Amino acid sequence: MGRRLNGAYLSSLNEADNHDIPIIFIITPTYYRLVQKAELTRLANTLRLVKQLHWIIVEDFEVINLKTQEFFQSTGVSFTYFAQSKRNETNNRHRGADQRNAALDWIMVNHNPSMPAVIYFADDDNAYSLEIFQQMRYTKKLSMWPVGLSGGRTYETPILKDGKVIKFLAWKAEKRKFPIDMAGFALNANVLWTYKPMRFSTDADPGMLETKLLERCCTWEEIEPLADNCTKILVWHTRTEKPKVRMFDNVLEV
Repeated sequence: MGRRLNGAYLSSLNEADNHDIPIIFIITPTYYRLVQKAELTRLANTLRLVKQLHWIIVEDFEVINLKTQEFFQSTGVSFTYFAQSKRNETNNRHRGADQRNAALDWIMVNHNPSMPAVIYFADDDNAYSLEIFQQMRYTKKLSMWPVGLSGGRTYETPILKDGKVIKFLAWKAEKRKFPIDMAGFALNANVLWTYKPMRFSTDADPGMLETKLLERCCTWEEIEPLADNCTKILVWHTRTEKPKVRMFDNVLEV
C-alpha cells in the first residue's frame, strides 16, 4: 500500500492480522517545535503497547521531515506519516484541523469499511492511560470519557444519570451541544461513510471544533460512557512547558 502524498512515504497497513479485533486509528496532527520529538517519543512509547493500532501523523508543513520519518520507523508502531500544510485562508482559525481532515481522507481511501475500526484524535502533547485504548476499541458509534486538566478545570466530563448523559461539566457547556475536549471521545470509523463528509469546520468559532464535527453524526442518546461510567480520569490534557533556550546547538538532534 506504499505510495506518496505531498512528498511523504506512507507505510503499509496490514489489516489482516486479526479480523476480530477492531483497528484503532490514532490521528495526531503535529508541527515542528523544540519539544516535538520529545512529545512524539512519549506518545509512541504508549502506542507501541496497544495491539491492532495504526498511527496517522500529519505534519503541518509542505513536506515531511526525513529525520522525523526515521524516528517513526524506529518506534515499532504501525504508522503513516505525511505532510499537509494549513490552508492560508482568513477564516481558517484552527491549528490541526486541516491535518485531521487529511487523515480522515486517508482512512477513507485506504481502509476497507467492512473491517471494524475506531478513530481517535490524540494530540502529541497529551498523556494517555493504556486502559482508555482498550475501552474505546469497541465503540459502536460515539464513546466519551472525562479529560483531566481541561477547559480551565481539573477535569471536564459528561454527567450521567442511570447510565445516560444528561449534561456536561465543561467550559461553556451551555453554548455547545457536545462540550468535549478532542481527547475525550472516539468514533466508529463507519460514520465516515454514513455521514460523509465528516470533516472539521476550519471556520468554526474557538472551542466549537469538536461539537461541530459530532453534531453531524450523533445525539446525546448515542453516547457510550467509558472509564467506569465517566468516574475515572484516563486522559490528561497536558502541555509541555516551552523550553527557555539561550544557546542553540545543532550538532545533536533534539
